[in-house]
Amino acid sequence: CENESALNLYETCKVRTVKAGTLEKLVEHLVPAFHGSDLSYVTIFLCTYRAFTTTQQVLDLLFKRYGCILPYSDEDGDPQDQLKNAISSILGTWLDQYSEDFCQPPDFPCLKQLVAYVQLNMPGSDLERRAHLLLAQLEHAELIEAELEGEENR
Repeated sequence: CENESALNLYETCKVRTVKAGTLEKLVEHLVPAFHGSDLSYVTIFLCTYRAFTTTQQVLDLLFKRYGCILPYSDEDGDPQDQLKNAISSILGTWLDQYSEDFCQPPDFPCLKQLVAYVQLNMPGSDLERRAHLLLAQLEHAELIEAELEGEENR
């Protein structure tokens, strides 16, 4: 029966909630959650962190904890390779789904910090290209807005 198999599917689902924890521990758990295929943790964290911290604080903690990643090795599945893939996926999801978090005119400090990190640790990656593109779009929009304000003041 179709309904019975759907019911069994729901019975086997795990529901995880974040009840309490330090900000450091919550940020540190992003990579292990990704490695453990608990993508819901990453999504829920990115969706809710603004209620208790800032984009800058999350980036600072993430980059402090997972600072310098060694270049890709020749071996697939190398721990550094896995870490790089996890960080890239987490940051990519953040950029794609919550790009407004990085819209901090006029200087866009969080996005510039992300761009610098990606340039250093993942040069030539798709994530680097996307981060540069978002920065260029935001800077262009800011420039147009400043020009329009200048015309209105004349």
